[in-house]
Amino acid sequence: MPFHAIIKGHLKKLDGYEIDLIAPSHGPLYDDPSFIFDAYKDWVLDPPKNLVLLPYVSMHGSTAMMVERLIAALSEREVRVEPFNMTVTDLGKLAINLVDAASVVFATPTVLVGSHPGIVSAAYLVNALRPKLRYAAVIGSYGWRGRTVEQIMDLTKNLKVEWFDPIMTKGLPDKAALAELDRLAETIAQKHREL
Repeated sequence: MPFHAIIKGHLKKLDGYEIDLIAPSHGPLYDDPSFIFDAYKDWVLDPPKNLVLLPYVSMHGSTAMMVERLIAALSEREVRVEPFNMTVTDLGKLAINLVDAASVVFATPTVLVGSHPGIVSAAYLVNALRPKLRYAAVIGSYGWRGRTVEQIMDLTKNLKVEWFDPIMTKGLPDKAALAELDRLAETIAQKHREL
């Protein structure tokens, strides 16, 4: 993912060549080059899919309630959602799904004055891989104010995304917060349809 611009250039250079075999410096030989070229074209040229990745952590249940509401609201709008509980998820599974995702929503409680360390790790990974994401948001809960949203945005400066308004709630989400999550789901669904 971080090399997609370079790969695009290499794919252009190879246009017009008739290639019968791919023999990498390591790994197996490929006698069906179209399989490899099609995979790379999909990874770097095709637009992202109607998919939201939702890395989350919930310490006392507040953020989990928000995640459940957002998943339901997105699903009702025919947006595929892949939630990742970052206390048990292998970062490799998150990375694999980043290839196709159009949006990422980081869901985190505020720990001291910032994001949960599991979400910090997820944000760092997303930033390092620079996937073809188009949209991002932060949702979560807090007991007292902190820099959670700013921290996530600072950690993901390599992303070329449109950030939606964050939804942070003190303690358990109230009706207004749940309605904001529904609006976020509608905005994401609309943006994905435009893609």
